[in-house]
Amino acid sequence: MKWIAGFTSKFVFVLFLFVLFFSYAMFQGGFVSWFLFYSFLPVLIYMACLLFYPISNWEVERKMDRYVTKAGERVHVQVSISRKSVFPIYYCIIEESLPLSLQKKDTLHKKYEEMRNEDAVRKNRLVKLVSFPWFRKVIRFDYTLDQLPRGEHHFSQIRIKTGDLFGFIKKEHVYEVSSRMLVYPNEPEITVRERVSSYEEGSTTSFNVNVKQTNVVTGVREYMPGDRFSWIDWKTTAKKNAVMTKEFEQEKSSSILLILDSGHHDEFYPIAYEASIEITASLVESIKRHSSRMAFLSLGQERVYFPFQQSPGKLDMIKTHLAKVQAIPSVPFSNQIINESRKIPEGVVLMLVVSHFDEKLELAIEQLKQKSKKIVVFYVHPKEQESGEDRVWLQKLSASGIVVNELTEEQLVQQKIEVNT
Repeated sequence: MKWIAGFTSKFVFVLFLFVLFFSYAMFQGGFVSWFLFYSFLPVLIYMACLLFYPISNWEVERKMDRYVTKAGERVHVQVSISRKSVFPIYYCIIEESLPLSLQKKDTLHKKYEEMRNEDAVRKNRLVKLVSFPWFRKVIRFDYTLDQLPRGEHHFSQIRIKTGDLFGFIKKEHVYEVSSRMLVYPNEPEITVRERVSSYEEGSTTSFNVNVKQTNVVTGVREYMPGDRFSWIDWKTTAKKNAVMTKEFEQEKSSSILLILDSGHHDEFYPIAYEASIEITASLVESIKRHSSRMAFLSLGQERVYFPFQQSPGKLDMIKTHLAKVQAIPSVPFSNQIINESRKIPEGVVLMLVVSHFDEKLELAIEQLKQKSKKIVVFYVHPKEQESGEDRVWLQKLSASGIVVNELTEEQLVQQKIEVNT
């Protein structure tokens, strides 16, 4: 109904101009008045034709040189517009409707120089181009998106505007052109000091648990891809009617459960949250590269768990989750940890990546110590945020044997980040 009203008003306006110029020439007479009428007549005809010319049947396509990339990188985008007729178009304004998720930027480790300043990662992006196609049937324009932030970015619309030379007739149409771009978090280089495993074997380096010690059998478990044929426990397999393999001391000591606080809290700093995501991505890559068994748990608005079982696409699924996850208000992380404590198997190494700390979380971690072989905490926060209470809680954890890594601006701006495990 609105379109019909707009079309009718513009048509009446063009008709009014025609009647006005014609009446002026008829009543005034003379060469000048008729010259003005005939001179403006092509413009009136063009305005009438443009009014009836459809721009909703154009074919609009968006192409990117990469649909999957990493934070801080750039992507080149090309928008192509194809029209069937050669009707002359004086100007054409193409405007890309960018998603809100792209109104940010990622400057890699430089963004950590001001962790409390949210404006440091904001970036107003506007993509608009004015083209003068005239009789061209294909219109193309390119633009570049740089300093891409982490996340899944959905492109949905492209707005096209055109009109006549004097701006009397204006036409606009919004095309639904869907595209998706996935930006993985940056993975800063982490140097791990000491080792996670409690299995003593000389001066074994950090995470060096690839070689299983097959002379100390501690139990049995279900078969997983990658297990050797010689590890199968045939007696237990016959009893349970399922393939069971022997579990060794080294294997148990290398079982690591990595837990991420992916929720929103009262003292929330977006840059600190992004840092926790990046640290987690680096830890996942490092653990998976050197360890035999790893599980990942993300606690926020929803619970996302990737179990210890090995699968070909497990690492990719974890990275995809880290790329998509966003901080949304949810149940406090400390409450979720308490609920999860009953499900966490005994004898594993726990790693927690958090960007908020309180007394309740300190008590929850103390409870986890009773059933965990070792606990390592990565506390990511602005240096100015830490209070005296935080210091007391962290000291209590350290005194009880829990490894605490505080990651502030001083560490995060470095090319290499050193952590203890």
